[in-house]
Formats: sequence, structure tokens, C-alpha cells
Amino acid sequence: MNQTQQLLDVSTNALLHLEFQKLDKHLTLADRNNILVKYFKRIAKSNKYRTIRKSAKQWIAHGRHPDGDLETLLNNEVEQLTQTCSTDLYRFVGLVDTVESQLKTKVQYSKAHDIDLNARYGKVLVCVVDEDLTSSFDEDGLMIKSTQILFIGSSEDKEGFSTAIEQDGNFQSVIAYEDESHLRVELFRL
Repeated sequence: MNQTQQLLDVSTNALLHLEFQKLDKHLTLADRNNILVKYFKRIAKSNKYRTIRKSAKQWIAHGRHPDGDLETLLNNEVEQLTQTCSTDLYRFVGLVDTVESQLKTKVQYSKAHDIDLNARYGKVLVCVVDEDLTSSFDEDGLMIKSTQILFIGSSEDKEGFSTAIEQDGNFQSVIAYEDESHLRVELFRL
């Protein structure tokens, strides 16, 4: 996970943690800052989050400042980070994550002529089929050419795959091939 995505995840989780604390009782600004500071102290000490340690420490310092409003600062950060992370590439990675979690599999990447039809993780094969996936996205993360995803599995799992693709809403999908156990969709930028 890259630094921007990790910052977005941690700041969003911190705000969610604060919202749950607000359910129990009304919190003053100082209470909210203290809750968030405690949350970020754990983040700043964890090796898992070493790439965002500097930001976590800055958030802690802001929360400890008498006039600081860490919740508002985090809401602004989340908004900016969401815009940064909302490129087509991030959306594509999010779609892949959704497919993996819903079908309990791992999405593979292969050129069309190199696909191993027996290499399955779980009950299904899901594979991004592209000669060079990096050429599908420009340096700003925008999709500049379509890519295909192949599904092989049961009709029930095929329906789940199809639903995940259709519900994503970030890409236009066109069925390139379909039979009883196969579905290949081509994804285009909206």
C-alpha cells in the first residue's frame, strides 16, 4: 500500500473511531482531540505505519495545541486524499480488491496467450488479461486504453463476479465473451 492510500486509510479510521466514541456521550473539543491523539500515538509507534509516521506526529502535535481542532483538520485531509486517490488506477485496484474479497480468490495478471487456466485460487480463476497493464494507465493514473478481466468458474460465482463489476460504477464494462462458466469483460474509462 502506498503512502497516500495509507494516510487516507488511517485518517478515515481515526475519524470513524471518533464517531463511535461520540455515540456514548457528548465530547468537547478537548475530548475529541485527546481521543484522536491517543489513536495516532499508536500509529506513530507502529512499524507498520513507518511511511506515515511524520504525518501522525504532526497530527498529534496539532491535537495537543490548545487551539487545535484535529477533527476538522482530518476531515479536510480525508477530502484532499480522496481526490488524490480517486484516479482510475486507484479505482481499478479497488475493483480488483472487491472482486477478490467477494469471491475469496486472488486476481491474477497475464498476457492472453500465457493464461494458465488451471491456476485457481479457491474455486474460480479471475485474471486481468493485458499485454502491458501499465500502458493502460498514464503517469497521472488515468485509464488511457481498455483492459479485460477473465472469469472462469461456476455460474453462481460468475453472477457474483458480474455483479461486482457492474456495481463498481467507475468503469464501463462490455461483455467480450460469455458462456456457461466463462465471462470476459472489457473495462473502459467512463
